[in-house]
Amino acid sequence: MKSYQVSNVNSQMDELLKSNPIAIKQLKIADLVIGIVVEVSKDQILVDIGSKSEGIVPKEEFTENHELEKTLKIGDSIVCLVVQPEDKQGYAILSLRKAEKEKTWRDLENAFRDNSIVESTVIEYNKGGLLVDINGSRGFIPLSHLNRAHFTEEIGDFHGGSENELKNALKVLSGKKLTVKVIEIDKVKNRLVLSEKDASSEYSEEEKVKKLQSVKAGDVLNGIVTGIMQFGIFVDLDGLEGLVHISEIAWEKVSNPGDYFSVGSPIKVLVLGIDENSKKLALSVKRLSNNPWEGVEERYKVGQEVKGKVSKVVPFGVFVTLEQGLEGLVHISELKEKLNVGDELEALITNIDGANQKLALSTKQFKRE
Repeated sequence: MKSYQVSNVNSQMDELLKSNPIAIKQLKIADLVIGIVVEVSKDQILVDIGSKSEGIVPKEEFTENHELEKTLKIGDSIVCLVVQPEDKQGYAILSLRKAEKEKTWRDLENAFRDNSIVESTVIEYNKGGLLVDINGSRGFIPLSHLNRAHFTEEIGDFHGGSENELKNALKVLSGKKLTVKVIEIDKVKNRLVLSEKDASSEYSEEEKVKKLQSVKAGDVLNGIVTGIMQFGIFVDLDGLEGLVHISEIAWEKVSNPGDYFSVGSPIKVLVLGIDENSKKLALSVKRLSNNPWEGVEERYKVGQEVKGKVSKVVPFGVFVTLEQGLEGLVHISELKEKLNVGDELEALITNIDGANQKLALSTKQFKRE
């Protein structure tokens, strides 16, 4: 794998000098220019940039780098970004800090184009992922693009919970160096999205193909939840990626996958199939347990009185759990009184359709002796 190390301006000075000698005649805003230090003072750095006049790096630049005036000396070559081609005195206003940031963006764009790897430093957890620094530029690593090793090692004690609990668990990664690949970059929108998985040989296409050859439909695997969407749960299976669709999470109707799992949670899944194009697995959690709808018409009969607990309240009625994974609906027209989630009730079965997994209840028709 080709390695591409984003570095500071000085480390690539020789290369820049060869490709961009001091011969600039017409300056434009955001130009990167190479100049020779003519004078260094506490208020400014005077730079010969080969134009009709000299350039000035103002004292504001020293705020973030107090060692600048001490380390720079007359005759040094430096890379600057043109902030203003010419001020009232005829000097070009230059910035070292912006030049370094611009150089970093160019390096990142090259890394994206070349599919190369870069090194980042974790700053903090941001909703849905990690905020990282790359030579002064900030990027974002979605949790689904983190190596699963973090969930099994550094934050192995985290087994799901609130956003704040996840944030606290991921604090252990602050300051850690992560090797990543650029998967999305937009300088105008200041958007930089990275992937640790794509930079790891464990997640390479060759490894995926090799691991997929040992997986088949019907296998039961252990994984880590790496992402939760409205339509399902993303799972990392030792380098392979899979999706548990919302319809495969539980036998009962699932409205929010986040009610069942959290990012970082361990998960056991059944392999339903493999998408040969995307190399992703279709997974199921509910099929690891018995289908409560099988034989439902033998266990329950129309006219039978049952007890249950309200699991969901919807505009058209309430869903009632009779046993794990088995819910019936009391339509609003069959409700005797207003009910809330958690309320226990007694009802009468008015219809059973095991093939379509539907069971109708009524509290109005329930007659207590």
